[in-house]
Amino acid sequence: MHRFLLAVVSALLAACAGEPDYTPLVNSEPAADSIQTRMPRTLRLYYDALPNVEQSSLSLTGPAGEHALRGLHTMAADDLMIEIMEPLADGDYTVHWTAIVGDDPIEYSGEVKFSLQTERE
Repeated sequence: MHRFLLAVVSALLAACAGEPDYTPLVNSEPAADSIQTRMPRTLRLYYDALPNVEQSSLSLTGPAGEHALRGLHTMAADDLMIEIMEPLADGDYTVHWTAIVGDDPIEYSGEVKFSLQTERE
């Protein structure tokens, strides 16, 4: 009987722990770890279910610090999209995101990195 209870408790604890490396993010524009040769005008992140816009956020940091963004919305394609308000200089950028996705009440977060190289050597 004790072995059975121990097995049940272990299974419940494993289920509660979930997948520690799980992320609902499935793709992005610009793509993760990409080198862009033209400045992106928008950021678009795709998830495995429709994100809740009111409970989600995107920010962009780069060589000059944080950049102004506006108009977080979804195109009803399981995505979040936002406009970049100012020109970006060449360098490395990080998109920081948080999102509540689908019926899952957990707030997920992560980042997507990309580089901009418009100048030719």
